[in-house]
Amino acid sequence: MKVNITDSATFEALNPSNIEKYLMSQQWREVKRINGEAALWVKSHGDKYSRILLPLDSNLGDFALSMSHVVSTLAQVENRSQLEVLEDFDTLAIGDVIRIKGLDIFNRNTSTLPFFEGILLIQQAKDLILAGARAVIEKKALFAHRQPSEVSTYLKTIRLGQTERGSYVMKLISPLLPQEQLTIPNLPNDELPFERRAIQSLMQGLNTLQQVATITEKKGTFYFERFQEVVSEGVSANLCEAVIGGKSEDNIAYKPLAVNVSWSSVYPMTSSICDNVFFQVNIMPHIAKAATLFRERTPEEVKLAGYVIKLERGKHYGVGIITVSDRALDNKYKVKIELNESDYEMAVQAHQNWWEISCQGELIKEGNYYRLYNPINFIVSKED
Repeated sequence: MKVNITDSATFEALNPSNIEKYLMSQQWREVKRINGEAALWVKSHGDKYSRILLPLDSNLGDFALSMSHVVSTLAQVENRSQLEVLEDFDTLAIGDVIRIKGLDIFNRNTSTLPFFEGILLIQQAKDLILAGARAVIEKKALFAHRQPSEVSTYLKTIRLGQTERGSYVMKLISPLLPQEQLTIPNLPNDELPFERRAIQSLMQGLNTLQQVATITEKKGTFYFERFQEVVSEGVSANLCEAVIGGKSEDNIAYKPLAVNVSWSSVYPMTSSICDNVFFQVNIMPHIAKAATLFRERTPEEVKLAGYVIKLERGKHYGVGIITVSDRALDNKYKVKIELNESDYEMAVQAHQNWWEISCQGELIKEGNYYRLYNPINFIVSKED
């Protein structure tokens, strides 16, 4: 159901400048100005076109009525409700708007989600943004759990917008400072703000991942090399896991995922970047398998810090294996570490006294657990 607005006060409060920026971001073109009171905008649709007469002077007697026609036309052209169009006037003036669509598989027509699925969708949205932001700094098959400060700072700027109808649409806003507020205005495309590059990186990675997974599904044979070849385009284990919502390969409860971006006019787009990606359920198992193989075959240099929860040694001396619950990793995963005799004896004391240990090495996922290879700097933090 698409709601029409009848409150004239809503239209009287609209800012023509914001709407001009919105029209530019949606590929409308101004063709004429009329006595400084209105501007004629057009948009082509093949051999047809739409037009809008945008009022520029809020003191005009028919300002609210004219604005209502503008909103109505945009809603029809974009096949959205007037409420959604009005919301974008404000949000696109702040930054890029990312929409992530969830779906209740038991009631596809509802605009709600079960509570815990909503929580998971928020986590999925966070993981998607993180994967895109990390790929700006470096293209890698696997990113460490600990984030660079630039990524952590960026994540704190992300805002939640009003949810929308259409199954369940979560809206995120990636704020952008106007160019006049930057120390270097009029930046070229390759020097765009980190915030814009993060979302561009996300959409490029998603689009490439969707294409590779779709080709894999059509050919009927999984070749991991296809996924490895597109790491340079932003595909990673982290992105794959974000798309599937953290589900494992044998989890059949995959759900479709749609990600859409409306680019803010604060920085006009000067290059062609995909703004709409849809993942069907049938390609999700391929993405899940790619995520698993990325982790299994890509060592991750980490420093663990946690508690010893299990000890394994066949003899009373020599090499032994400990299992650590690392506070920085997902709680459902544990880390196994093979230690020499002296370090293992220290681990036994740490286990008995519930002392925290730390250790560095190469982290690799193996099935439902992690293993830390080439451990160094094994330290026990004794508490007084």
